[in-house]
Amino acid sequence: MVAFEVQWYAYGGGPAETILADFGMDAAAFFRHLAAYLEDSPPTPLRPDLVERMKGVARRRL
Repeated sequence: MVAFEVQWYAYGGGPAETILADFGMDAAAFFRHLAAYLEDSPPTPLRPDLVERMKGVARRRL
C-alpha cells in the first residue's frame, strides 16, 4: 500500500479503479487502512514530510 501511494500521492492518490483492481477494496477502505498504518507505524525509510503529505492525501480521500 505504501509503495503504491508513494507513486501516486503527488497526484492526489491512486485512481479508485486501480486501487480496486490491485488491492480488492474500494478507495475509502484503502485510504482508511493507509491512514491508520501511517499514523501507527510510519515507514522509517520515508522522510517524515513525505509521510505527512501521504497522510494528508489519505484524509482528503476519506
